[in-house]
Amino acid sequence: MTCVILNVKTKRRKGRKMARSQVEKEASHTRIVKAAAAQIRQDGIDAVRVSELMREAGLTHGGFYRHFGSREDLIEEAIDAALTDGSRQADTGESLDPAAQLAQIIDGYVSKAHRDNPQVGCAVAALPADVSRSGSRARQAYSRQVRRYIDRLGALVRPAEPDTKREEAILTLCALVGAVAMSRAVDDPDLSDEILTRTANALHRRANEAAG
Repeated sequence: MTCVILNVKTKRRKGRKMARSQVEKEASHTRIVKAAAAQIRQDGIDAVRVSELMREAGLTHGGFYRHFGSREDLIEEAIDAALTDGSRQADTGESLDPAAQLAQIIDGYVSKAHRDNPQVGCAVAALPADVSRSGSRARQAYSRQVRRYIDRLGALVRPAEPDTKREEAILTLCALVGAVAMSRAVDDPDLSDEILTRTANALHRRANEAAG
């Protein structure tokens, strides 16, 4: 009987240890993906170095393959994570009326803070060129987020006809994403600020005119 009890206790300890090990592995996996997602948004896919990411996550380089089959697997998961994070950020302000929500989205998106902090900003603006050269998972994630933004903006813009609303939503999204991308690319700080300011002004003016 004593042996049976000891065996049961041993199995329980092993079970708890395995469960704890799995939790730690999942936490490490998440840290690696988050670090990669931030770096991709800031510096692009080519800047991702496995050894640096593992060191940042407090892990050894050799432990990378416990989590990913290849660097490409990490890249695609990180892009997916960056875009998913962008979805959560876009959910803010939904308690406001549609006009106020749209104004908040415009001001938040084409802002200096968004321009200057790509590592925590919207991946739709940061990654179009990188994603276009990536695998199917990354492109599917990007397409999913673009569709989500179009639907979100389509619910906020004022034209009543479905086709016109979708057209206005796509135009608004292209203006937002293009303004941020261009403001980051130009080498003239004044021009960069002007791109953001004039895009915001134009979008606000369109929204006000549509409201009558």
